[in-house]
Amino acid sequence: MLRGEIWSYTPQGSPRQPLVVIVSSDGINQSARTWLLGTPIAPDDPQDILAVPIKGGHGWACAGTVSRFYRGWFGEHVGTLDPSTLDQLNSALRAAFDL
Repeated sequence: MLRGEIWSYTPQGSPRQPLVVIVSSDGINQSARTWLLGTPIAPDDPQDILAVPIKGGHGWACAGTVSRFYRGWFGEHVGTLDPSTLDQLNSALRAAFDL
């Protein structure tokens, strides 16, 4: 798994299967850590200044909703953000965390 990749996420016992963009560093993503950082993708525009549209019709990633995700519940690799969209998401994350 790499930063900027889009994965399906299937929490055990939940019928929901949201898409998630991985936002943790590749050092964390390629380690043995069981938890990664990501932001869920909303299907519709959340009308949030920190929301970034994902090309390909996947929806919107909102930098204000970064969460921990259990590595074992990631399912299918759905795609990867293009460099421009990843730059937009990185800018939104910096704004959200005042970095």
